[in-house]
Amino acid sequence: MLFRRVLANFVDVFTFVAIVVAVFVFVLPFFVPIPDGQEMGPVWAVLALVGVAGFTLAIQWPFYLNNQTIGKAFFGLRIKSTNTARPLTPTIILQRELFAKIFTAYFMCLPVLWGSPGYHDIACETEVDWLG
Repeated sequence: MLFRRVLANFVDVFTFVAIVVAVFVFVLPFFVPIPDGQEMGPVWAVLALVGVAGFTLAIQWPFYLNNQTIGKAFFGLRIKSTNTARPLTPTIILQRELFAKIFTAYFMCLPVLWGSPGYHDIACETEVDWLG
């Protein structure tokens, strides 16, 4: 299952990179001209952040409703709660993904390689299960 988790992570990262490229190459140039001076730089930065976050949520949210991400769905994995008193919600999955991928730059996921739960799993009280 470790190999599936790593591959699922690559699919998630590839999806995020594809969204970033799409926003910068196809979406932003139609709304705001490419900044040649300092005056449009902050506007471009805010629009880029909103665009990337918005498109990422729009694509991933249907998978979050099924306790998965795109990569986990592709490889037959599911996120489940280890806390029986708290049901798993899409916002917990979003928190888990943000915690693991953006804020920690994968350092919290390293324990997964040795078979122990990652810190993002511990913090969000989740684990990954194989559907097969």
